[in-house]
Amino acid sequence: MKKTLNIIPSDPELVFIALNPTEEAIANKAVFSRDNAFWNVLKDAEIIEEGILEVPLIDRAKAVFQDGKHTKMRVGFADLLPLIIETDSKKVKVPRNAARDMLEKSKYLKDAKRLALLGQDVVDSFAKDFNNLKKWREIPLKNGERQFGLIGTIELAGNEIEVFAMPFPVNNSSVKDKHRFYQILTKP
Repeated sequence: MKKTLNIIPSDPELVFIALNPTEEAIANKAVFSRDNAFWNVLKDAEIIEEGILEVPLIDRAKAVFQDGKHTKMRVGFADLLPLIIETDSKKVKVPRNAARDMLEKSKYLKDAKRLALLGQDVVDSFAKDFNNLKKWREIPLKNGERQFGLIGTIELAGNEIEVFAMPFPVNNSSVKDKHRFYQILTKP
C-alpha cells in the first residue's frame, strides 16, 4: 500500500477523519498545511495549544498527531480515502464499506475513544456503513443552523467509539464560530 498522510497514535482519545488529501497536502507531505484555518478552530476549541501557531504549517500535523506536542490529548488524523487525491470533494466517490474497512484495517483507529467526522461526505459514509449513526440530513437544525455533535456510537473489537459530526473546518463560511462545536470533543 502507498504511503498515506494518516497519523494515528496508539490508544487515541480523538481522531479527526476527513475525506481525502488534496494535491497540496501530498506535495507538502502534511494535512491542513495551506493556512491556519484548521489549526485556529482546534486552538479556539482548546484541543490544541496556541503555541502550535509558532510551528511551520508543514510541520504541524506531525507535531500534534505524531509527537503529541501542543495538546493534552492523544489526537490523530486520517483520511477516509487516503489514496484519492482531489481538491473538489464533489468529484470523490466513496465506495460502500469504506468507513468500516478503514476502522477495521487501521492499526490504532479501532482503539479510539472518539471520532470527529469532518463534513457531510464523511458523515454520510459512516452512516451508510453503520446504520445506528445519524446521516447528515438527520442532524437537527436550530434557527437554521445544523447542531453538530454526537451522532451515535459504534463498537469494534469490544471498544465503544463515540462518533461526532463536525462542520468541515475550512472553506465553509455558513457555519459561524465552528470552534464551539469542536469544543464538544473535549468534554467527558
